Amino acid sequence: MKKVTIKMANAALKLCMTLLIFSNLQAIAQKAPPEFSLHAGGGISTYCFQASPKGTSSLGFISDFGFGFTGFVSQQVGIHTGVSFGLFNVKSRTSDILTTTPNLVYTDNYQILNYDLHTTLHGYTELHKSLFVSIPAMLQFQTKQKQYWSWRRSQKAGFYAMGGVKVLFLLNNRYEIRLNSFNNIAEFTDFGVGQGTQTFAGLGNFDNDKMGFNTAGKLDFGIMAVAALETGVKWRVDNNIFIYTGVFFECGLNDPIKDGRQLQNNFIWPEQLENLSIIKFSNKANLMSVGIKLRFAFTRYQRPY
Repeated sequence: MKKVTIKMANAALKLCMTLLIFSNLQAIAQKAPPEFSLHAGGGISTYCFQASPKGTSSLGFISDFGFGFTGFVSQQVGIHTGVSFGLFNVKSRTSDILTTTPNLVYTDNYQILNYDLHTTLHGYTELHKSLFVSIPAMLQFQTKQKQYWSWRRSQKAGFYAMGGVKVLFLLNNRYEIRLNSFNNIAEFTDFGVGQGTQTFAGLGNFDNDKMGFNTAGKLDFGIMAVAALETGVKWRVDNNIFIYTGVFFECGLNDPIKDGRQLQNNFIWPEQLENLSIIKFSNKANLMSVGIKLRFAFTRYQRPY
């Protein structure tokens, strides 16, 4: 009998706790119902290279669109998530890239020569085109707004700020390379410092207009984590309809490249210039973006602010 009583008491306690939780959730929902939204945004994007060749620059654009959900724990604080689809198109360039391939061997009919190969790539440019899907997890804070806002009443709109992280899954990445020219010089170690310009051995100057070695490649990107900030104005169009107009800033938290930085730098022949990338020449690369965003949001219930 005692065990049955204890079980009934535990069951009653669990039932009370469940009812209490549901009642609190209902109260929160009545005070701050969730928002469903559609958004679109775009801006300037760049790669931040670390320990890259001198004179490296990068600039392009990023754009995305998608839908979201914001669950509010109070009238002013909520948690935002959703799904976005987008692309970034970034052009990177550097004036000169210098590489050295040591301990090479050249054999002719008379002797075997050991040398180090010094290569200079002139006027290197690459264009990255990437498609991605992103999932945000952001904390949203907003000021209170007047109910039944309208233009005629000239009431002030509210302000909002969001901060958190986004996870980017790259669906496709492709880059196109253009190189104006490159130069190979051999330093023959057996004779101290010496230079050779034998073009038949892959040495000398090679001009793109004559050789035609523009190439394209693909990088194996992993998951990219991005710190995201957004702030702006929240306009109340109708009782349950809102428009967000804001600016955003995003900065990559990790280096997304997966296939390492093993770089082919033995440029004996122009064919070996394939599969290059400034990302591989640098120690680390982070994506950074800034731009504007427009979000259309609506709720199912009246929001009595």
